[in-house]
Amino acid sequence: MNTHRRSLSEILANAQLTPLVASSITSDQTYESFVIQDADLKESRNPGICFEYGLFEKANLTACKWMSLEVIKVAFTSCTLSNANWGGAEIEDSEFHRSQLTGFNLAGARIVNTHFSRCKVDLSLFHDAQLKNCRFENCDLREADFQAAKLKQVTFRNCDLRGARFAAATLEDLDFRGSQIAGIHIEPTELSGTKVDAGQVVDFAELLGLVVEGLGEDDPIYSGE
Repeated sequence: MNTHRRSLSEILANAQLTPLVASSITSDQTYESFVIQDADLKESRNPGICFEYGLFEKANLTACKWMSLEVIKVAFTSCTLSNANWGGAEIEDSEFHRSQLTGFNLAGARIVNTHFSRCKVDLSLFHDAQLKNCRFENCDLREADFQAAKLKQVTFRNCDLRGARFAAATLEDLDFRGSQIAGIHIEPTELSGTKVDAGQVVDFAELLGLVVEGLGEDDPIYSGE
């Protein structure tokens, strides 16, 4: 029996979607059931847009500034969003796959049920954002900024989180298993209930001020006898 669960991008790739061109996207408009392919939207300024049920594929969104943005059931595949500013955006049930998101500004955004997979998200800004039931998988999140953000039921699987900052963040039911976390900045008091793997114990112990050190060969071990 095939138990493969299709991703949003796979579903949209086989859906009946209306092609859109970059020049047709204007401010304060809603776009539904669409596909945008190979579009150049670099440095575009279009506030008040709502995208619902659509696919961006190989689109260049570098440094675009889309404020008051709503994104619902939209997949971004092989796109470039480096230094894009979507501060305060509402993003739900969406997907970012194999995309370049270096320096992506999502400060103050609300992000729900969204999946980031095989993306470069280093130096990104999530500070003061709200993330719920989100998943980052095989992503580069080095030096990402989650300061003062609220994260609930968020999974970081096989990600590079070295140097990521979670200072003053509120964390609930997080899962860091399989990820690199050396140099992560996080409040020890917020780690209660966080899932980690055996290889991460030393790194998290350092945050707690603990020293993990094995006994020497000549040190006695209590046997209970």
